[in-house]
Amino acid sequence: MAKKLQKKRVAILVTDGFEQDELAKPRQALDEAGALTEIVSPKANKVKGWKYTDWGEDFRVDCQLSNANPDDYDALLLPGGQMNPDSLRLEDNAVRFVRAFAAKGKPIAAICHGPALLIEAGIVKGRQMTSFPSIKTDLKNAGADWIDREVVTDQGLVTSRKPDDIPAFNRKMVEEFEEGVHPTAIGQRH
Repeated sequence: MAKKLQKKRVAILVTDGFEQDELAKPRQALDEAGALTEIVSPKANKVKGWKYTDWGEDFRVDCQLSNANPDDYDALLLPGGQMNPDSLRLEDNAVRFVRAFAAKGKPIAAICHGPALLIEAGIVKGRQMTSFPSIKTDLKNAGADWIDREVVTDQGLVTSRKPDDIPAFNRKMVEEFEEGVHPTAIGQRH
């Protein structure tokens, strides 16, 4: 398999309660495409996943958010899970981290409840997106054009609804991350 993402660095921003499959499976796809993936978190050492209805595995944190520099990464992955983005959106550093990717037109992939953090960062207005149905109204109220499809791509922003959508999500995420910076992307539309 061609290493489409060779030398690309991808930040995976999470805290406890991320949906485990929404981190592990996209990370595997990125790694197989040649990317260097790093888990970035407000927590030090490790974060705990959520596996459908109960706590899942621990994952090692590669870089604590307070030490992470968005300029060191080419793209951003935001896994979902209900608790994870809800906690992250209360972290000013997490919101600033996401906003920095958008401001430079770097690609962002968010699945399930992950787009809640994009709402908090103020970067969904005028964007075509999808998400887990429970945040559909939140996205619409923030100005997004919500579409019920397994994956939606809009100028470097890739979104999906749920774990069942991961195969389609992974394909589009790798494609958009390979394309790199989108000059008319997320932070540059008004």
